[in-house]
Amino acid sequence: MKMKDRVVIVTGGSSGIGKAASISFAKEGAVVIVADKIANPREGGKDTVSEILDMGGISIFRKTDMTAEKEVSELFDFVVSKYGKVDVVVNNAAISLNKSVLDTSADEFMQVIDNNLKSAFLGCKYAIKHMLGRKQGRIVNIGSNFSFVGRANLSAYVASKAGITGLTRALAVETAAHGINVNAVCPGGTRTEATRSLLEDPASLAELGRNIPLRKGGKFIMEPQDVARAIVFLASDDAEMITGSSLLVDAGWDAW
Repeated sequence: MKMKDRVVIVTGGSSGIGKAASISFAKEGAVVIVADKIANPREGGKDTVSEILDMGGISIFRKTDMTAEKEVSELFDFVVSKYGKVDVVVNNAAISLNKSVLDTSADEFMQVIDNNLKSAFLGCKYAIKHMLGRKQGRIVNIGSNFSFVGRANLSAYVASKAGITGLTRALAVETAAHGINVNAVCPGGTRTEATRSLLEDPASLAELGRNIPLRKGGKFIMEPQDVARAIVFLASDDAEMITGSSLLVDAGWDAW
């Protein structure tokens, strides 16, 4: 079990990629703290903690607004007081906004930046605070294939996710001497509740298909588990000498 006895915080862990990552860590033996604004998954069904407990894992839910620094600080203080350490932090909490730049208000732009980039910054800041003394730790930030390419009507989202890769590189350099690895996973089109309307639209799905070269049994849309495997890899000892990297999991979208 790659993550046995390690303490892992997954933000935005109630749904989608965060839920898949939380369950994957638990299957590898980790203690998983699911940090989110709500416990109920947007996809419906059992909440993340219940699924982990049902399979014999260890997990707790901690309600946290990752844009609020006081709540983030309290999250980490709680985890360290209860478990004595934080080994891995996955900064996954995010929102999107599908609007032209002319229709996007400054407040809407900043809301996306806060939820996506500021939340990752705060997650990194307090992870590093508690990892420095132990001279070890893994941080995995969740970017996007749009961290590297532009797309119309997603200016706020693209800007926030491009910021994720820059933050990742900067903090990898800043913390390397302290034994902390900081990397990012950058998913392409992934089947979650947030993308359901897009993937159920035949025209949109056809457009995605034209932009994604890799096919596995006809599949070109990622499932959350595809992304979760990459997250666990970067958090594991298998990635001991990897830091400052942004790993694309996009079926070749950005290579097209």
